[in-house]
Amino acid sequence: IGIVLIIVLAGSLLAIRRRQKPSPPHPAPLEKPTIPPPSVPSGKLTPGAHTGSLVIDNLTRMYILYLPAGYTPSKKYPLVALFHGGSGSGEKILAQTKFPAKADQEGFILVAPDGIDNHWDDGRDVIKPPIADVLFIRTLVADLATRLSVDHARIYSAGVSNGGIFSHRLACEMADVFAAIGADVGSLATNLAPRCNPAKAIAMAVIQGTDDPLIPIAGGPVTIGIGGNVESAERAMQLWASKNGCESQPRVTDIPPQVQDDTSVTKKHYSACRENSEVIYYIVHGMGHVWPPKSAVVARRAGPSSQNIDATEVFWDFFQAHPRRN
Repeated sequence: IGIVLIIVLAGSLLAIRRRQKPSPPHPAPLEKPTIPPPSVPSGKLTPGAHTGSLVIDNLTRMYILYLPAGYTPSKKYPLVALFHGGSGSGEKILAQTKFPAKADQEGFILVAPDGIDNHWDDGRDVIKPPIADVLFIRTLVADLATRLSVDHARIYSAGVSNGGIFSHRLACEMADVFAAIGADVGSLATNLAPRCNPAKAIAMAVIQGTDDPLIPIAGGPVTIGIGGNVESAERAMQLWASKNGCESQPRVTDIPPQVQDDTSVTKKHYSACRENSEVIYYIVHGMGHVWPPKSAVVARRAGPSSQNIDATEVFWDFFQAHPRRN
């Protein structure tokens, strides 16, 4: 009788626990980010990090808003949207890139959204059903531009890996909003390329490593995360040069290395483009799947970093040079 009673009690406890913890509508994220305190009304926002959310397609979409030191509604600020890689988060990409320190130094607003299940629907057409990520970003930027002192001519996007591929998609579908795009170790999705028709010319700066084992510079299958295929760096840069009406051949410059770490940088620069746009690709010989100069968390899988290029500096300098002029 005692054994039977124990079994019945154990079964009852298990049933109670199941009722108390219903299954989530989406798979749980790989790592739950630490969310800053809830945001306050825009009229009272102070410099530093705040949390915000929007409901898009019945999904609550989270983001971290970072206002620079000295922020005041009396002046206009550039806005940089920053997109994490697969399995990442807004919090992680802010720490990884050190963009908040750059925002304080240069005076611009940052927003780092979270993808659903820590991924972005970036045009590879492998997320089923599709997620309305472009609608989310369009709504988010419009909302921030309404509530904050944003310079509409200086709205930019930067991303890494899955977030870099997604930045290419934003260039295809939100060129009416973003003035320039920065993409690190993430090329244009192959499925998206035929239907990429930006409404305006859009400046593009891309960093890719020749030794990237996860998103190959030669294009083809992506060997990490959600899979799918991407274009080669060569095909992608030619597509952007064509879309922007640039010269047909780039100016190629080998940048002398500043650090002897077995990496070097070749710059391919398409100029004479429409509407103040340019296409610049930085091919980093010997670099893997990283946001340089930061080392990868798992170097054996992602490959080496490079101390001869700083993605945060490169992208911000590029953004500064490319406000919208139309």
